[in-house]
Amino acid sequence: MPPPFRSVVFDFEGTLVDFQWRLEEAEAELRSAFAAAGHGTKGSYAELWNAAADRAASEQQLDALRRALYPVYDRWDADAATRWSPRPGAAALLEALAAGGVATALVSNCGRAAIDSVLGRFGLDRGFAALVCRDDVRHMKPRAEGLQRALVQLAVPAGEALFVGDSLTDVRAARAAGMRVAIIRGGECADAEFAALPPDFMVSRLEEVAALAVAARA
Repeated sequence: MPPPFRSVVFDFEGTLVDFQWRLEEAEAELRSAFAAAGHGTKGSYAELWNAAADRAASEQQLDALRRALYPVYDRWDADAATRWSPRPGAAALLEALAAGGVATALVSNCGRAAIDSVLGRFGLDRGFAALVCRDDVRHMKPRAEGLQRALVQLAVPAGEALFVGDSLTDVRAARAAGMRVAIIRGGECADAEFAALPPDFMVSRLEEVAALAVAARA
């Protein structure tokens, strides 16, 4: 039997708040920006960044890449933040996990400015033991770096942590980090998109995550 969950790590947009990034428009602008900077233009907004970051780091130009490209990401984050709403049960879930002795963390491809602007307003600023945003890592999900950093801060092995997200990117990141993963329906990806790479759990309401985590500790 797998070990019980000692912690739950959450994605943010699409998971604790609804998904509002204008993906098609944002990725079109980002491809143009990466091309202008001499980088490749294939992949999602996260894959664009990760490939460019690898090259920039090898050339000792990572800080310059951040200065050039992060403002584009930040602008689309800020745009999404004007429409974000907490997903039903998000604040209550964090309270239930805390009451059940389950530590929580947040790992997001969004930037810290946008996330910080809504956490308190939505009642979601309650005791994350780790909060890892795009600004804190070299690589975005689906690379495992953000999840690995959160696990170090939680002092919890990957096998004893559950990652909760809403996209194939989140499943890939969890697998890369050696974590089990639950997907909440109604986020970035439809159910059918997970056929080739299914999560460990598929839930329809955030309340189900508390049942998974707390029951595993019983």
